[in-house]
Amino acid sequence: MDQRRSALPRFLLPFVLLSLLLSGCMTADRLAGGEALAPHLQWLAFRVRSDANAALNADAGWAAAENAAADIFYDQPFRFRVQVKATESPPEGHVLSLQYRQAGQLWLPVGFAKFPYPDFATPVISVIDTPAYAHGAETERLLGTINTAWDDGAGINGVAATPVWRTVDDALEWEWPLVIRRFSDGPTFADNNVSFELRVVDGFGRPLPGQRSAQLQLTAPARHLGGTFIESPARIGPYQSEAGHLYFFMEPSETDNRFMAVTSTDFGQSWREIDGSNRPDIGDLEGVATARTGSTLHLIHQISEEVFYHAFDMDGPNTDEAQWRVNAESMATFKEPPTQFADLVARADGSLVTLYAGAQKLFLQTRSVNGIWASPVEIDTLLTPDLSGPVLAIGPDDLISMAYTGRDGSGFIRHLRPDGALTDRQLFSSSLGTSDDENGAIVPMAVVPETGETVLVYREQSGMLYERRLSREGQISSAVQLSALPVITNAVDSEQVGADLIVHGTTVHVLFIEAQSRAIFHTYARERGIWSTPQRVVEAIQGSWVRGSVHKDSAGNPVYGFVYDAGSTGGSGFNRYFALPL
Repeated sequence: MDQRRSALPRFLLPFVLLSLLLSGCMTADRLAGGEALAPHLQWLAFRVRSDANAALNADAGWAAAENAAADIFYDQPFRFRVQVKATESPPEGHVLSLQYRQAGQLWLPVGFAKFPYPDFATPVISVIDTPAYAHGAETERLLGTINTAWDDGAGINGVAATPVWRTVDDALEWEWPLVIRRFSDGPTFADNNVSFELRVVDGFGRPLPGQRSAQLQLTAPARHLGGTFIESPARIGPYQSEAGHLYFFMEPSETDNRFMAVTSTDFGQSWREIDGSNRPDIGDLEGVATARTGSTLHLIHQISEEVFYHAFDMDGPNTDEAQWRVNAESMATFKEPPTQFADLVARADGSLVTLYAGAQKLFLQTRSVNGIWASPVEIDTLLTPDLSGPVLAIGPDDLISMAYTGRDGSGFIRHLRPDGALTDRQLFSSSLGTSDDENGAIVPMAVVPETGETVLVYREQSGMLYERRLSREGQISSAVQLSALPVITNAVDSEQVGADLIVHGTTVHVLFIEAQSRAIFHTYARERGIWSTPQRVVEAIQGSWVRGSVHKDSAGNPVYGFVYDAGSTGGSGFNRYFALPL
């Protein structure tokens, strides 16, 4: 798993230092509130460009008219073009950058941070890289009036400030690529219909006279979550409450990786965090698994050398009743495993069973209905090989299926009976791969209620998905290939197969991320071993993760609703929801 970076706001340091060094060195005219204005500079015009991929000097892709407020989406890059003029130039020349504020708040500098994967911190707004033009590419006149004398400005790319310039009495245009994030370090959440302002400042942080500020109105696109996917091979939602609200677990950003429960009260169309003031204290979200009993969502959370239990209560009649109920209850400590993996199921009486990775083997641990954790029990202690990638499923009469991978490329499956006895393990594959990337080769399992069969889908080293089924009596079926399309594994250091599985009635549905296109495909089997031709359901993305469940849409019809990462490369801002009618 990747090493998480601390969220140090380095993008602010140059501005802070510059302000400290130069504060009070020059006098200037002031705004009504007493703020000094930049001397000898004038902000003539601006325009917001919603098409972040438009050519630098194309008169196209604008979000609004010149000098007008614009509507912008969170987590979607846009560009900001300004026209300025200097009447004098000091020997050191001029440098321009941007500041922003939200309603009633202080003006803050707009620094640089990569999107979607930042280097050091994830600010709410930043200058970003763009493939649309090279840094310093010359601008042509697109703003203002043609009777204004003109000289070339430049497109800004990957830095916060303009180059030093000394042109006098000619208008110049500068254009910045920007993004405003739904979730950022703190963590912070930006709601819909929030207004942001942008303004141009000189090297001393003083605003330019002329245009006062550019007004931006921010909303999230339909079905957009944002944030960062939890690097977990287990189920993390979405879960649907009795009131019809959806819940999903994720992180706010790559650089602030802690738990967030997000909810949708309109069947996946819009999402927001719930009970953010009571988030669990422990971060480093990699080996995470969830299970449900009634309105309670139980979470297992494995970090480097410890396992924790959390719990979240879904909403009652009012969404505000949803809350975190258990915060970081320590279950066990142990030697750090090569990869964090865990899964969890709930028995009918509310007791829990979890299986998680150890340094060499796997540990089985149970929680009583009274909330008491038993001591962890290592399985296959005297058997080879070393183990990883545990996956659980529970069926009728609390019969639990356990599947896991061996570090020699093998895969095993067995039952845990209600009385606590383990059946003999059975080898289901010897071709899963031996690298760390391939440890998480097993797709989340499920049980067909009518037959009690456990559906086992896994990725072999060839990249292909295969299905086998384990009966209640312990008989395992022959392997059947799902399709001829290779499936991605270890997308952006996730060390898991890019696929998901649910059962609806007697039909098994599988979503998978095709390795070449990174699009999401859907296939289903109404009978064991007979799979439909995969159909592309989400395309034009760089898919990394997908997790879903069976729930209902606004009309009460069953859907396979899932959240997927559309291409964050491990960063944030690309989590989206999609519902596939069943």
